[in-house]
Amino acid sequence: MKPFLVAPEEAVENLRKSRYRVGVFGFGHVGLTIGVGWGLAGAKVIGMTLDKQAIRLLESGLSPFPEEAYLSKYIENLRTRGLLEVTDDYSYGARETDIKIIAVPVYLSSEKKPDLTPIIRVSEEIGRSLIKGDVVIIETSIPPGTTRNVVRPILEEKSGLKADEDFALAYSPERISAGTVLADYLEKYPKIIGCDSPGSLNLVAKLYSAVVKTGVIKMSSTVAAETEKLFEGVYRDVNIALANELALLCEKMGVAYDEVRAAANSQPFSHLHKPGIGVGGACIPVYPYFIIETALNQGVQLQITQLARSINEKATELFIEKIVKAVHFLNIDPSKCRFALLGLSFRGGTSDTRLSPALRILEFIEKTGAEVKVCDPLVEKVEGKDIEILRDWRKAAQGADAIVIASDHKEFYQIEIEEASSLAGRETAILDGKNVISNLNGKPRYRVLYVGVGRPAYLLEPDGSKKKVEL
Repeated sequence: MKPFLVAPEEAVENLRKSRYRVGVFGFGHVGLTIGVGWGLAGAKVIGMTLDKQAIRLLESGLSPFPEEAYLSKYIENLRTRGLLEVTDDYSYGARETDIKIIAVPVYLSSEKKPDLTPIIRVSEEIGRSLIKGDVVIIETSIPPGTTRNVVRPILEEKSGLKADEDFALAYSPERISAGTVLADYLEKYPKIIGCDSPGSLNLVAKLYSAVVKTGVIKMSSTVAAETEKLFEGVYRDVNIALANELALLCEKMGVAYDEVRAAANSQPFSHLHKPGIGVGGACIPVYPYFIIETALNQGVQLQITQLARSINEKATELFIEKIVKAVHFLNIDPSKCRFALLGLSFRGGTSDTRLSPALRILEFIEKTGAEVKVCDPLVEKVEGKDIEILRDWRKAAQGADAIVIASDHKEFYQIEIEEASSLAGRETAILDGKNVISNLNGKPRYRVLYVGVGRPAYLLEPDGSKKKVEL
């Protein structure tokens, strides 16, 4: 029997006995995690993606994401047990599944408005094959009201069925971070669930309780759950903006923000974040615009949220200005500079380059016509660019006039000023956008200009002396 036609307890038992098929629409970082989680709970999973390379790897039992290589053992196990199938045929997945989970991403248009096209298309596909008793769950981060006002009408129109009467409809946002996705999904955070009827809520809560180990939090509506997810990202964006602003002040005063931050955060009501060179990824830079758009539709202006987004977007420009000033400090024309760009992903520990500040830095360097060597231990390629990506930062640093650190991969925390100077073989500037270098005491082979974020700039001499400088 279909899950919405039986008692929640019976639905859970059917899930555990592999009587239900779960379709995951969008099998990227988020979708793959969802699929593995439900498969481990007993479901037969059909993962859908248009990425041919990802399908080939998954069919070989391998994770398509280097930072999630540990997922390979689960993928292989589920495939061997007949619990995981991967396809690019979304209509097949819609027809053959009892529980349909939407995990396609929603991005921003060129005008920074929510582009719901992917979720609309998937909803139409599901609606055409929806059967009485099915369950539809959205895990994609979306503007508040999307489940109720966009997805629900599509499903009902295409199927001729009524949500919360003929089929269950829920919103349950993913809460994962690249590099630890499975632990985040199954063990770290409670599962948020929002529905617009008690029947859907009770069923979906029971099902997720059989999947995750940290319990569920029931929300009063799909709108409340959608809003909760976005507020998580807005909170971080606003606090990162505050950190960036205070870090800039520290630079002007000649004190180290990270020292001040550590002392301030010893007080339990202070939670100062780390500053940076811009916020990347498909989450934090996007969610504020979802909320801003929703607020405008309600006649509310979110001044702090908008200002924070502006500050964080400008952070990359400010760092690029630092790069130019540092190169000029060494009396080098930026177009003649030999750059080493360390990191392409939006943060360390992931191969994800979506909205990465590092890509904006790369574009700046390329526009100057300067020579650049690029290193990233996880990123395989950059869409639209034919560049060699080195794995070892040392190879990129050889002969460099300027070493730019744009991602905080664990490998970059091994960088020492002395070794970097020797590899450069000349006077060089180190632009540490992630503050991965902690030891500025030493004797570089050649003079080094060190520039961090929220730190004074230092000129480090071969005799071990150092002095603060103004760029």
